[in-house]
Amino acid sequence: MTKRALLTLAFLEGGLVMLLELVVPHVLAPVLGNSVEVWAKLILLSIGGLAIGYFIGASMSRQFSRNKLFSLLMTAFLCQLISYIIILFSNYKQLFGDEVLTAYAVAISGLFLPIITMSSITPIIISGISKETNNTGMVFSYSTLGGILFTLLTGFIFIPELGLVKTIQIFLIAISIMVIIVAWKNKKRIITYSSYIGFVISLLIILIGNPPIETKDLQVLEMKEGLNGQLMVVEKKVNDTISERTLFINRMGQTWLRIFNGQNVASVWSYPSIVKSLASYHGNKPSNALVLGLGGGIVPLFLGDKSQLNYTIDAVELDKDVASFARDYFFLNYEVNVIEDDARRFLNANEKKYDLIVMDIFNGEIAPSHVLSTEALSQVKKSLSQNGFVIINFNGQISSDAGISARSLLKTLLNSGFKVEILPTYEKGEKNRNNLFIASLQPLDFDKISIPIRYVEDKNIFKLYEIRENLIDQKRLNLTTARVISDDFPLMEQLNQQAARQWREDYLKNITLKYRDQGVPLIR
Repeated sequence: MTKRALLTLAFLEGGLVMLLELVVPHVLAPVLGNSVEVWAKLILLSIGGLAIGYFIGASMSRQFSRNKLFSLLMTAFLCQLISYIIILFSNYKQLFGDEVLTAYAVAISGLFLPIITMSSITPIIISGISKETNNTGMVFSYSTLGGILFTLLTGFIFIPELGLVKTIQIFLIAISIMVIIVAWKNKKRIITYSSYIGFVISLLIILIGNPPIETKDLQVLEMKEGLNGQLMVVEKKVNDTISERTLFINRMGQTWLRIFNGQNVASVWSYPSIVKSLASYHGNKPSNALVLGLGGGIVPLFLGDKSQLNYTIDAVELDKDVASFARDYFFLNYEVNVIEDDARRFLNANEKKYDLIVMDIFNGEIAPSHVLSTEALSQVKKSLSQNGFVIINFNGQISSDAGISARSLLKTLLNSGFKVEILPTYEKGEKNRNNLFIASLQPLDFDKISIPIRYVEDKNIFKLYEIRENLIDQKRLNLTTARVISDDFPLMEQLNQQAARQWREDYLKNITLKYRDQGVPLIR
């Protein structure tokens, strides 16, 4: 083989390995989630695959052989083809009796094994080029350049514009081309014919494409894949006049609205109305509100009620697609100033004072440490007006083992100099509710709140939810094992694993799999 052909193989190998490392975790996110724990396992498979592959390749590279390259690349092709078939079937049906087991089968066949076989070709390429001179550095530079290019293409074009399924199809086409390069003018016809067959199979797969989404009781208004995960908006009709619309990020609910007659809206979840009630602390005087984490825009929607409140609202959201979804599907008013930025970066640069800051920052089930650390909270303090306060929306677990993350958030707020009260939402059971952490620099007088919190206990029975009566007694919370979250010790995602896992399992069982059975695929 020519030097040019071998360097082309090195370039494509580096690129396709990076493509797999980006696309496979996103394929698995609707089932496994997007937590640090999941990414650590997948990175372990990826790096472990590279280590094993380089070792195997080194033992095979004593003598250069095109047949060895062909065997390795065909193995990678077949492993990815098996993974692709598993993905297509599990998109609509249960496989192996368990979705988590199916997800790890995809991780093994679609990430671990292909990376082993593909990385094995690098030492063989080096042995093929280095007959005359040592070109090891050149081979790795070409491989690295391929990794850089495919990282950019996969992150900014393939996944956001084409989706996950088509990105895997690109991998199959590209590795088929690698097989053809190796098989070109090979004396063994079976090798040449096999490469052509693999290429034709890849083309047929692309021609088949994604089947349309067909559901009976649900309407998928939009599904989009991106680097931050999968966004999906689903609408379900309750009756002739009422429908429910939900925003999912990686199949975890972020906003859930009930729509009456196509225009009047209410939140199915209680926390936005409670936030609105707390926001009435400042009465009708002109005030500034900052919302960190937009989701479907339900909090800005409630804070923007000019008949009861008088807030000018800034909302910070990292993902521009989330902001677009909020405006297109969840009635976000264009008067809300949406800032496309990371919440921490915005806080670091902010010089404006806010009377209310609402931190509603979840990516799926993930609560990011860098926005809840003592350093981040010091920036929050600088952004508060003299009588301002912060509301942090968090999961409902606090007294159990799964509540270690909430207790750590409390300890971090207290350590940062805040006066803190914790108001649970009125749903029964810690697993089913949220906790609202109300943090201020001065003690708050809840008698100033002008909008009462009301909820429906039965069909037509309204009850008043008294704030003072329902605040959590912090003296009963054991903070001994709780940790202070800082930039040096960004432990929130780790501490929140148990609560997040419970949340993920509930959604998988009660939402994701039920939707799949009704025709909503796991990925597109």
